[in-house]
Amino acid sequence: MTIGLNRDELRQAALAYLAEQIRDRAPAGLRLEAEVDERPLEGEGAAAVFSFELEPAAKAGSEPPSPVARKHYVVVGQTEPNYFPAYGLDADDAYSFHIGTRFVLEMGMQLVDASFEPPTARRLLHAALRQFAPGAALERESLAALFRCDEGLFAVYRLTLGGRDVYCMGADCPPGFYELTEHPPQVALRLHLGKLIRAEAARATPEQD
Repeated sequence: MTIGLNRDELRQAALAYLAEQIRDRAPAGLRLEAEVDERPLEGEGAAAVFSFELEPAAKAGSEPPSPVARKHYVVVGQTEPNYFPAYGLDADDAYSFHIGTRFVLEMGMQLVDASFEPPTARRLLHAALRQFAPGAALERESLAALFRCDEGLFAVYRLTLGGRDVYCMGADCPPGFYELTEHPPQVALRLHLGKLIRAEAARATPEQD
């Protein structure tokens, strides 16, 4: 999709942002992964998603290990710039993660103690499993993290379904399943929220002939 923004200017903006954020570890080049022109949040518009390889920071007071570069994404354009690890996501999911991150920051979402888990949350979780994963054997379940968002509580459960580990969103958060358990639960939550926000915005946007 062509978004009408100057790619060279976007690339230079991304490089300048990374130089400010990570200084001497900033990459010399970027790869354009996607161009997006959506309005999922107020102030959001045409944006570009670039990828780059980032070496780990050296540990203070010790010899740095042999660096193993990890893929990262950076998003710039008509948005708040941000960079983050790739987490194995493709470019479209990376943009969803970016939107979810913006939402989390704007809402001031906070991690809260597990004791605040709503008493009906497990019942809703099991109902979601019957609807979206019928017949799958639930072998293990635990609350991975609980977050307060405005007046709501968003739960991330770690489940083992038929021998596969997944995260499932619950409590006041619409359900969703993600095989991202090698990463912290907030990664799955931000991706999920970004997908929901983008889908809702797309439904609200009138189709043009």
